Formats: sequence, C-alpha cells, structure tokens
Amino acid sequence: MTSKVHGFGFTALLGGLSALPALATDMALPSVSLVQADFGSSPAEAASAIAVFLAGFSTAPLVVGPLADRFGRKPVMLAGLALFALASIGCALAPSIAVLIVARVLQGVGAGAVAILPRAIIRDLFEGREARLQLAAVSIVFSVAPLIGPTLGAALLAIGPWRLIYATHAVVAVTLGAFTLAKLGESHDETMRRSLRPATIVAGYRRALTNRMCGGFSLIVGLVFAGLFAYVNVSPLLFIEGYGFSQAGFGGLFAMTASGVIAGSLLNTWLVRRHASPRAVLDAALSAIALAGLTVFIASLGGHPSLVLVIAPVMIYISAFGLVMPNAVHEAIHPLPDIAGIASAVLVSAQMLFGALGGSLAAALYRDSSPLAIGLVMSAGGLAAGLVYLVWLRPGVEA
Repeated sequence: MTSKVHGFGFTALLGGLSALPALATDMALPSVSLVQADFGSSPAEAASAIAVFLAGFSTAPLVVGPLADRFGRKPVMLAGLALFALASIGCALAPSIAVLIVARVLQGVGAGAVAILPRAIIRDLFEGREARLQLAAVSIVFSVAPLIGPTLGAALLAIGPWRLIYATHAVVAVTLGAFTLAKLGESHDETMRRSLRPATIVAGYRRALTNRMCGGFSLIVGLVFAGLFAYVNVSPLLFIEGYGFSQAGFGGLFAMTASGVIAGSLLNTWLVRRHASPRAVLDAALSAIALAGLTVFIASLGGHPSLVLVIAPVMIYISAFGLVMPNAVHEAIHPLPDIAGIASAVLVSAQMLFGALGGSLAAALYRDSSPLAIGLVMSAGGLAAGLVYLVWLRPGVEA
C-alpha cells in the first residue's frame, strides 16, 4: 500500500501535483489581453476565463474527497490529471470565448481533484515529525509555482500564441500522470475504504467539520489565507498606482514577497529537525501574523506609509504563513486517518472560500492608493486566527 519513493523524487512529485492549480492560474495571467483580441470579446469575458478556473477548483474537492476515501488516492489522482489534460487541450483548441470558459471550468475541476490528494497521501504514510517534515518539503516545492508562473507564461507568449500556454498545461499534466503511474503506489489501505452512500458521505463531512482540530485548523488556514489573498488581489493596484512601480518592477517585488512562503517552509523544516514542538511553532507564527497585519493597518491610518512599512510586515506575514501551513495541515488531518480525503477537502475548500472573501473585501475597500484595505483584512484575519487558536485549539496541540 505504500509509495515506492519517499525521497526527493516522492516529495517533488507531490509538490508538483500540489502546485498544478497555481501554475494553471498564474501562467495564464499574461494572456488575458491576447485572448480578448483574438476572440473580440469584452475585457470582462476575457478575464472570466481566468476567474472561472477557481469555480471548478473550489467545488471539486468536496466531491473528490469521498471518492478518494472510497477508491484510493492513485486512481482519483490519475482521473483528475486526465481531466485536466483534456480540458487543457480544449482550452488550446477553443474556437470561441464560451468554449474556452467551459474548458477552464473543467480544468479547474481536474486541478481541484489533484490538489487535495498529496496531503491525504502524506497522512496515509507518515506520522508526527515525519509528516510535518514531508508537508514542509511539499510546501517548498508548491511555493515555487506562483513565483515562476507569470514569467513562464510570458516566455511562452514570446515564442508563440496564447494557446501555447494551455498546450503546455496539457504536457505538464501528462508528465505528472506518467510519474504518478510509474512512481506512486496506492497509499490508502483497502481496509479503510468507505462507502459512497450519501448518508456515509454526509456523516464523514459532519465528523470532519465538528472535529475540533480539523474544523478549527481549517478555519485558521482560511482566516490567514484571507489576509494573504487580500495582498495578492490588491497589490498590483497598490504598488503600480500608489508607489509608482512599473509592471516589471511590480513583478520583481511580488516575487520577492511571495518567496517568503519558501523561507517560512525552510525555517519550519529546520525547526522540526531540531524537535521544535508544533505548539511552539504555531505560537510564534500566529503571533507574527497578527502583529504584521496590525503593523500594516496602523501604519496606513496616518495616510500613505513608506514602502518599507508595507513590504517588511507583508514579508513577515507571508513567511509566517509558510510556518503555519505544514503544522496546521498536519493538525487538521492527523486525527482523521480513515477520512483523510474528506478532511483534506474541508481544509482546501475553507482556504479557497476565505481567500476569495478576503481578496474581494480588500478590493471593495481599496481607496486612494492606500494599503489600508490590505492592512484591515490582514489584521482582522490574523487576529481572528490567533483567537481561534488560543481559545479553542492550543490545549490540544503537542507541546
């Protein structure tokens, strides 16, 4: 039942599978204007070809989780990759904006099916410290996608049409599928397979949502991600309009801040190897997130703060997020080994839901080229996450 590889190749494969949604979204960002010109569509229609991906991605885990608990991780993973590859081909060959939008929804469904399973696989195979090390390592690989996605998309546009981006998506999916087929064994024990009867599925989700650790840490991940996505969503407007960055300059600045996730994940790996307790890591990381969010908010109350007073706390927030994620994922999924697929689905869906809410709220509140909206959402999300952890979850975390 175990995976054939537990070394670098195993980690790289799980990281690549986890990164597929981010790569599919970020690579397509530079192509929006070209899609609009090619089809003669409105800007809103062209932009929706990016946004609808999230619609498919955010709903798929709720269906895929029970399927993975019933049929195993590997066949569901391969099915998700096959759907993603076929939908990518559909995007590349789309004769109209309507067909492209439908294909993007299906591409999102395939990505959603793939993205939740690496966490479930790690829960199947590892316990305690080893599980946290694997989660941190996968986070490092996963975090590279947002950094290289837009650059890779722009590079493909320099040598071919926008359809080449989606053809590349298909090649990536087929490649990941080949490695999954050859290198990844089934991790889910047949004795733990669950029925697909509606009553059983509902009971599984009820159990995951009412489990203190799973429900609580899913909420924490969602709240912290709301602040992070507030920054992601509004940062182009803030730094280009408010601070006068060029498109290229903003790209470099965004890559620098986004690399904080890698720094946090590397630090978490170092701490785990030195037997730091999950409670100590979460205490420090969630405190840093709350203070960083408050710093941006308070600095923005006086008007237009210096760039350092925005970038420095944002870097701290994102780096601390890299510390929180592996530990929160472990604490959320570990208590529910027999429904790890459902638990992973709850975690990912909470992350996406709160991220969408945080990004939308920050965009709605954004005014006068000020970081106040970002600071408000970051501080609210960070403080709420800290409160949930302190009052509800901390006593149950390993000291």
